[in-house]
Amino acid sequence: MKCDVLVIGASAAGLCAATAAAKGGAGVILMDRDLDQPTHTANTLFEGMAARAGVQIDDCYVQKELDGMRIISPAGHGVTVPASGYFIDRQKFDRHYCGLAEKAGVMLLSGEAQSARLDGSRRTVTTGSGAEEIDARVVVDASGIKAVPARRAGLQPVRHPEDIAWAMEAEVEHPGLGDEMFFQYWIGSMAPGWKATFSPAGGERATLGVFVRGHGQNVQSFFRSFLQKFKAYKAGEYRDIEDMKILSVKRGGDPICVLPGEIVADSFMVTGGAAGQSGLAYGMRAGTICGTVAAEATAEGDVSCRSLSDYERQWNSEFFWEYRMGRAALETLQGLKDDEVDRLCRSLSGKTLISDGSFLKKAAYSGAKVALARPSTIFDLVMNLAKG
Repeated sequence: MKCDVLVIGASAAGLCAATAAAKGGAGVILMDRDLDQPTHTANTLFEGMAARAGVQIDDCYVQKELDGMRIISPAGHGVTVPASGYFIDRQKFDRHYCGLAEKAGVMLLSGEAQSARLDGSRRTVTTGSGAEEIDARVVVDASGIKAVPARRAGLQPVRHPEDIAWAMEAEVEHPGLGDEMFFQYWIGSMAPGWKATFSPAGGERATLGVFVRGHGQNVQSFFRSFLQKFKAYKAGEYRDIEDMKILSVKRGGDPICVLPGEIVADSFMVTGGAAGQSGLAYGMRAGTICGTVAAEATAEGDVSCRSLSDYERQWNSEFFWEYRMGRAALETLQGLKDDEVDRLCRSLSGKTLISDGSFLKKAAYSGAKVALARPSTIFDLVMNLAKG
């Protein structure tokens, strides 16, 4: 099989990369081992970040509208951030974007890439069975945080792989729990380095999760601890909250502050979680940039690293400083003790915090040292990261 652009992974970034490349005139194959039963977990979008990334939200996959978020400290002090958002049905979301890809001319292929060997100015990709090879002018790795194709191609696609936030998230059920109007982010020692979350999904359904940095991939103990803390916090609102049912559990990782590393080589590009480009909407924008540049490069007959680096330059101009400041914010947050987080939340309680993504870009140019010296600025940065 031959194509101009082969995208590995039907993640949100991969779907957008494939669609953009096809719209740019390239012949595109999108390959994923789980096309029939995708298992992606990201399930919230906030309008500010979606608008910043140029993502239009479609009603077909919106499961519940949200009024904003509440940031909860270890002692239960809350800060409300008004920000229109949505809990999305991720299966409908994936089907919607698969449909857009097919409409643009993308060929969907079930399979798993084992390698992407460079042959002159092209790549030969061997599939999981080993019985079939795909000859592509450009290969795009959008396979997620493990980024196996990129690593086998000799790239180190993220700068700080040790800082992946490993996650455990459960779908839960309890009368009225999903009807709440605010997403909750818990910060502190219940989820070191990042967050614990409560996402109301409508009716009786919600999701609870922990995203932990620096403690390995097994975060089950943090999840159990947060589950008990959450039940105690909600005991006054819901009868029999101890009887809340856990319907299913998923595990994964969030590259929230790993920062992109080597994301371009000859005939090869990396995008989305594989490139450390965290956040659903921002990953989609990264994929769109990647696919557009891939199509332009194939049309011009130059798929060298130098040509494909237009993708990296454009992404850096739009997002690098936001991600850099986000990392600074989370590194600072990780160093705060629970009582410091409690004091910070108490001091900000009742105040209106920034409800769009513009602050990050403006604050970034003032430099990390200024932000690190002002905890309230760091708090604003963390809040905007949460909405991504």
